[in-house]
Amino acid sequence: MIRDICTETKSNSIEAPAETKPELRIGILKNESPRSAERWAEACKRKNLTFQIIDLSSAFWLEQVLSERCDLYLLHPSGSYEQFKTMYDERIHIICNELHLRTYPSYNECIIYENKKMLAYFLASRSIPHPATHVFYDFEETAAFLACANFPIVAKTSIGASGAGVRILKSQSEALSYIDKAFKGRGISRRFGPNRVTGNPGKWIVKTICSPSYFVNRMKLYFEINRNTQKGYVIFQEYVQHDFEWRIVKIGNSYFTHKKIKVVDKASGGKVKQFGLPDNKVLDFVDEFCAENHLSSVCVDIFESDRGFLVNEIQCIFGIPYGYLMKVGNETGRIRKMNGAWQFESGDFTFNECFDLRLEHAISLLQT
Repeated sequence: MIRDICTETKSNSIEAPAETKPELRIGILKNESPRSAERWAEACKRKNLTFQIIDLSSAFWLEQVLSERCDLYLLHPSGSYEQFKTMYDERIHIICNELHLRTYPSYNECIIYENKKMLAYFLASRSIPHPATHVFYDFEETAAFLACANFPIVAKTSIGASGAGVRILKSQSEALSYIDKAFKGRGISRRFGPNRVTGNPGKWIVKTICSPSYFVNRMKLYFEINRNTQKGYVIFQEYVQHDFEWRIVKIGNSYFTHKKIKVVDKASGGKVKQFGLPDNKVLDFVDEFCAENHLSSVCVDIFESDRGFLVNEIQCIFGIPYGYLMKVGNETGRIRKMNGAWQFESGDFTFNECFDLRLEHAISLLQT
């Protein structure tokens, strides 16, 4: 059982890291979104770190990287459009594998983020338990697969958070219509507009009234996402019977957990969460496979099945809709492994959407 140390180690803020050397230079590699560097910048300012924001979507990104030569580069990979995701990944490849510069999150954590094709290859090649997933680039091969498939099956777009782009195909005719659209039609689009399951229409209206520019920018984003359809390939995944998904966030030795309860036919993107202490077994599973595969800053979604735990998603960027990721009773907090045992520690460790905690962990890795 997880030991509750709320009364022994109570904290209301993230522990201050060891004193940082003044010469440490930080580079923040923003994506195409103008605000994508803000959280990292806030965290750096609080720790009095010298930092430089580099626009990785600029044609002159490489010149900026080479001229700055920072000790650490903080990443915020793109997750809205496939062309920008590809751009970011290509440039991170050069930074990590050609220039051999230090980044956080790591190269692999960035590459599998919002790329369900790459995630499927990554999980299969490393024998990490996961729902069977197939990526098809040929219409005839896909149709032959569907002729023998067991339904329902899950169809996913490569990019799409909070359940966007996920469809449960319940029959062969529905699946054939889907692939006809993917290979011969305009392609597969994701959800248009905000998440209607988790969203609050009242809050949307308030935001629009308070900031008309917010509404205009969001509508531009939704229309652009809708235009960027997925064409020429499909991703099919085995449907795993489930009532919930485990959401496990790991940042160094800090773990946050809750259950995402299934609404209708899927848990991803749902509004219903269940908080409390998790089973030690799911923490052990995540701890072990992350250690074996050098994953230290990730959010993992996991099914429980008759085959054991199955990894459904791994993301290095994630939302915190409630302002916290874990709650036991009335106490928010985290879980850490201390002296070989899982222990709950109360406190606010998700401040600034965990970017302060991430920065603390990133600096600690530089010192090892």
